[in-house]
Amino acid sequence: MSFHHMPVFFIQSNRISNRTVTIDDPLLSHLSKSLRIRKGEHVWVGDEHRVRYHVRVEHLDSSSLRASIIETVAGPPPPRAPVILAQAVLKGDRMNWVIQKATELGVTTIIPLLTSRVIARTPAGRTRTARERWQQIAIDAAQQSEQWELPDVTSPMTLPELFQHVPHAALRCALLERKAERRLGALPIDHAFQGTIVLAVGPEGGWTPEEMQELLDQRFYAVSLGESLLRSETAPLVALSILQHELGNLG
Repeated sequence: MSFHHMPVFFIQSNRISNRTVTIDDPLLSHLSKSLRIRKGEHVWVGDEHRVRYHVRVEHLDSSSLRASIIETVAGPPPPRAPVILAQAVLKGDRMNWVIQKATELGVTTIIPLLTSRVIARTPAGRTRTARERWQQIAIDAAQQSEQWELPDVTSPMTLPELFQHVPHAALRCALLERKAERRLGALPIDHAFQGTIVLAVGPEGGWTPEEMQELLDQRFYAVSLGESLLRSETAPLVALSILQHELGNLG
């Protein structure tokens, strides 16, 4: 396979017919206006079945782009242990940064959490309208880091909604500052682990005692990253790196 140094753009497989890919907005605008792709140039696209296509642009106008498939590459199987990040909404760019980096670290789902300390400082409705922006940040990050699939950014959820949403059999862990008895790296996870992992991370200021009790009642392990006091946007990324390392996906 010829290696490429260009993002892999996501399309739906129903856009492929007779060895031709048809692209329209919003990806068309990004390719033609932002990247100035022209007829005859080569691009990589990937679909929801973990298949990538090396394509050459044959036709481009203001309403659509058509490209012929030169090469098809099947991706690796989906992860044995999908990781869901349930992240309490952080202020401003911190949340954007966590979504971008969590995508690079291969999470399958990002659930923005509305905890009591988030709700106390967020105007009503603000986080609901943020979902589209967060999903676009995840799409951009997945394309730039050549992920085989897009993470799903869900609608914001409260803790009770999270408990309803995550698989019953998932391995659940909630990140705590220092106070947890168990280190994240001591969880029963290794290269052979199969099953969904849920990592819940609190906001600036952490979980309230009531929230921590709810998490424990719902069979979440309370875990820490040791004695380091990490910033709210750094902690989830360190935790995800540890999890992916234990699973054999990093390092």
